[in-house]
Amino acid sequence: MEAAGTSLLSGIFALISLRMLMPFAVKFRLVDKPDQRKLHKGAVPLVGGVSAFVGVSLGFMLGMPLTSGYLVFLLCASVLVLLGALDDARDLPAKFRLLAQVVLGAVLVYGSGDSLESFGNLVGLGVIELGVFGPLVSIAAVIGATNAFNMIDGIDGLAGSLSLIALLSLALLFSVSAEHEAGLALSLGLSCALIPYLMANLRIPPFKRRIFMGDAGSMFIGFAIVWLMIQGAPLEGAAFRPVTALWLIALPLIDMVAIMVRRARKGESVMRPDREHLHHIFMRAGFSDRQALVLISLVAMLFVGFGLLGEFLQIPEWVMFSVFVVVFALYDFALSYVWRLQKLFRRKSNVNAGLAR
Repeated sequence: MEAAGTSLLSGIFALISLRMLMPFAVKFRLVDKPDQRKLHKGAVPLVGGVSAFVGVSLGFMLGMPLTSGYLVFLLCASVLVLLGALDDARDLPAKFRLLAQVVLGAVLVYGSGDSLESFGNLVGLGVIELGVFGPLVSIAAVIGATNAFNMIDGIDGLAGSLSLIALLSLALLFSVSAEHEAGLALSLGLSCALIPYLMANLRIPPFKRRIFMGDAGSMFIGFAIVWLMIQGAPLEGAAFRPVTALWLIALPLIDMVAIMVRRARKGESVMRPDREHLHHIFMRAGFSDRQALVLISLVAMLFVGFGLLGEFLQIPEWVMFSVFVVVFALYDFALSYVWRLQKLFRRKSNVNAGLAR
């Protein structure tokens, strides 16, 4: 009941804050303007993520007993959202954002005392316990998930939809155990807090004006999801196994890592923004943004569905991990192939155009 009440409060507060923040977007420069990478029209307010954060924070504080671990999480998330909003308004350097994520990840892990304790039985030789490396691995996971959801935020509804899929999956896993009431409340609360943003972002009535999530929102979402995963996968009383967590965020994680590997191969900065993500591929292939949203969301649901099936059927962890590695390898190969094919097609088009002249 506490989780249900928290969810309802989070959705209501998110809706109210969204309405209240809209008039201040231009004043505080929280707007996204078109450039060479952004093809939308006009200045779009970047308050969707902030409204979701306000909603879930108020809902959680009023609806749930606030333990020390979740208090540390909310404090760190507050700083992250503030930095994200500054980035939206002022475009902070990538290195500064990364440093801030490292510091906040460290404060979250060491301040709460919660961290990943093991990788599980990933290679079939027994549980890989992390021991003293648990906090460091957890900090890396926080940074990875935070950036994965930030990077996937490229077309209307995508980051919000993938977040909702992951959060509802976490809520399902948490609901099985009474020990994870706080995790259930936060995952459901954040899901409800995202709904007003998603409706506005996709201009679903009664919303007529489009808004974006912004870096403040996308980083907060990734931060919250990885925190929930840390809460759900301890060695004792786990709501799910660590390998299951990989499948819940498989699409944004695989897309981020594959893109970073590709940039590194080309000798470019792995943090350099570009238009080479999965949604860009769909758009260049001729799909509309709504079609790309639906197709990518369906793929994400397939990944999540496989992860949940593996968890409930207790498919061996090494099997689940092996399939994940194969999927990543295929994705990386396909990504390279797609862009090479596109370059070849462009060359032929240019040659044909020259001959036509």
